[in-house]
Amino acid sequence: MRVGLVSQLVFLYAQAGLIQGKPVLRGLDPRLASRYEPSSDNMFACLDGSQRIPFGRVNDDYCDCADGSDEPGTSACPNGTFFCANAGHVPGTLSASRVNDGVCDYDVCCDGSDEWDSLIKCPNRCAEIGAKRRDDEEKLAQANDAGMRKLQELVAQGRELRQTKSAELEHKRAELAKTEQEYSVAEAHKNELEQIQRDHETHNANTMQQLTTEYLEPVVQYRKELAAQLHILRAHRDTLIRLLKAVRDGHNVEFNDEAVAKVVHEYAEYAEALPYMEEAAQAYVDEDSKARKERELQMDRDSEEDDASLVLCVGAVDIAENELRTVNDDISVLLGWMRDLEGYNRNYHDLAVKGAVVALADFETAREREMSDVSSRHEAANIGELKSKYEEAKPLVDAIAPADESALNSEEENADTDDLEKQVADARSQFWDIQNVKTRLTNEVSNLRELLEEKDLGPHDEFLSLYKQCYSLDTGEYTYEVCLLDRAAQIENKNNARQNLGTFTEFGQNRELNYRNGAKCWNGPERSITVAFECAGVVELVEVKEPEKCEYRAVMTGPFACQLPVSGSEVVDGEAEEHTVKEHVHDEL
Repeated sequence: MRVGLVSQLVFLYAQAGLIQGKPVLRGLDPRLASRYEPSSDNMFACLDGSQRIPFGRVNDDYCDCADGSDEPGTSACPNGTFFCANAGHVPGTLSASRVNDGVCDYDVCCDGSDEWDSLIKCPNRCAEIGAKRRDDEEKLAQANDAGMRKLQELVAQGRELRQTKSAELEHKRAELAKTEQEYSVAEAHKNELEQIQRDHETHNANTMQQLTTEYLEPVVQYRKELAAQLHILRAHRDTLIRLLKAVRDGHNVEFNDEAVAKVVHEYAEYAEALPYMEEAAQAYVDEDSKARKERELQMDRDSEEDDASLVLCVGAVDIAENELRTVNDDISVLLGWMRDLEGYNRNYHDLAVKGAVVALADFETAREREMSDVSSRHEAANIGELKSKYEEAKPLVDAIAPADESALNSEEENADTDDLEKQVADARSQFWDIQNVKTRLTNEVSNLRELLEEKDLGPHDEFLSLYKQCYSLDTGEYTYEVCLLDRAAQIENKNNARQNLGTFTEFGQNRELNYRNGAKCWNGPERSITVAFECAGVVELVEVKEPEKCEYRAVMTGPFACQLPVSGSEVVDGEAEEHTVKEHVHDEL
């Protein structure tokens, strides 16, 4: 039931305000005041044009109009709105359902006018809230101003850096083109020398095969004859050393026999210079005939491994001949000392010396017999012809034998081969050096081209000067690292373990940075992070959250969210401020 008095009471001044001297309906946006003038017949037309009602039914706490326009100051219409003047702050518009609901909606109605007829009183806080808003806006304006200046700085740096790197790219391309030509020449030169070397090696291999066919068999036989002779001569030397050692260790020094003293002194010097000789002689004595025979057979078997190669066999013969000369020289010296002992003073009954002299006679008898056997064997094998074949083969083999198979070649014999090998080595070294330079330049050109021609560095190259620069944020348990247009990581502070959060793939909405394809989450997706920017003069990583498992969102301050001045002047926001309807969730009273 409508009562005219209610209508009259509700028709009060809004915050005691007047529009051109006329009272304003409570909750009415002043911009709509002209629509709320009563018609000549004292009627009100709903704003949607759906019907006309008596003007006295406006703000009577009963919803008549479908669009709720007849109740701007009450909560009667669920789709209605309530205007808050908020003097000292910005006006706000609240859903009618929140009028007189017992909650102070200071975020929209800081003047408390929405609770004009409720059980609570909402003091006007517009001065406080408005001051804070203006302070925040001032700080935001300062941040925007600093961000704009920083953005201008980055754009200028990007422009200059692009010019520098473009010039560098052209220089690198020219350098690469020149290096590629040098590379082709070096490669052709290397290939030519390697082919010559292969031809030379093939020729040598063919020649060596012919020499092997002709000389291997007699050279092998000659080596075996020398080996057999060496077994006997080594035994002779060991016997003489054993006899002289017995004299040195057992003779009577008090006899002061000059002949004996001279031999002992000279032998002692020999043994001191070659201590292993006595050890070998003692091993020979300690060895039974069966073990000695087996050892000599094993030495022969080891030597036979060289018999498949003419080069190795020639080398083995050369070593054997050298040892024969050494052993014969040793025997000559040792035998001379033993014969000198025969001149000892026989008035002295030096048993050690007498025993050695007697043993010498037995030794010489046995030696004469064994050397006779060696001569007979050599004669049967026609060793003179074998030696002649070896002497024919050696210079031919030394002239073509590879350096790693024979160390016997003279510098003169190997001069041509060494010179060719040096040329090949030098050509390869030069080729590899140029190849390394070519690879480096190719990578540098590729990286520069990708950076300047393919990468999105912002509309004005603002990211160019900070490309790949990293920023971090310590959140306690983790430190997060974001490198601009490059990569992102999560670092566990207690053990420095790193988790890849992805590499930069693209710009998202509002120029967000999308990092994708990070490390796989256990029982989850690949890690990723999206970075949003807030306009400021300093680039910082200020916040990282994980709204979904292994999907992170970060906030960075910096100039990338700022606007450049229009036509060189400061950007001014001249648009009228819009008042929007805000829904709020309130705690229960």
